Amino acid sequence: MKVSVSQLSHAYGSGRRALEDVSFELVSGVTALVGINGAGKSTLLAAMAGTLQPERGEVTLDSRSISGRGSRAVISRVALMPQHMTMPTGVKTLDYVALLAWMRGAKNARGLAVEALDRVGLADQRDNKLSELSGGMQRRVALAQALAVGPDVLLLDEPSTGLDPEQRARMVALLRDLDGCVLLSSHVMEDVTDAANRILILHEGRLVHDGTPADLVALAPMETRSGREAEQAFLQIIARDRQK
Repeated sequence: MKVSVSQLSHAYGSGRRALEDVSFELVSGVTALVGINGAGKSTLLAAMAGTLQPERGEVTLDSRSISGRGSRAVISRVALMPQHMTMPTGVKTLDYVALLAWMRGAKNARGLAVEALDRVGLADQRDNKLSELSGGMQRRVALAQALAVGPDVLLLDEPSTGLDPEQRARMVALLRDLDGCVLLSSHVMEDVTDAANRILILHEGRLVHDGTPADLVALAPMETRSGREAEQAFLQIIARDRQK
């Protein structure tokens, strides 16, 4: 399976360019999408999920466009875990995940929801109301609803927000074990280097780096070799791009 992003560009009403001619391809595995706030990461994920129609460009799955005629069948193969997800507080956790799976056309939605909650470590919370869950638990519910439908393409926007170190380690292990394409947007460089086999850096709506974690680390200044090489290399790439 292959996901192709071709010349995506988008601007909001203010005239701010959120994406500018972004192109890349994804195959199976975990790819990290890194950028500072406002780089365009959430806009890119929304366009890839089919929830935002870009001003220009196209996203295809196995050469089939996610927009236009016949796009519903293509979009059903993609699942998005958004950065912010409003949940109905009075609903039970299992009912919520099952409902979203059913709305996406899943058969045996309840069974799939049970399995997904178990995979994110929330099997013991499935009968609790969403309002009774901590912020970190709610983030794991957001991940569970994306996993429940067994997507070919999984888009994750800041999935580790609110997770403690043990929960984060479990999430990383889960992502590395998934089939299909995973695109992980994160500010946490440990997520990037631990989970991903490829790193994309987005800055001011443009793709400014594409390579392996080792490629990124190799770009770090020699004087910063202190275990934070990936972060230092990222900051250097951003600084150099600003000077252009």
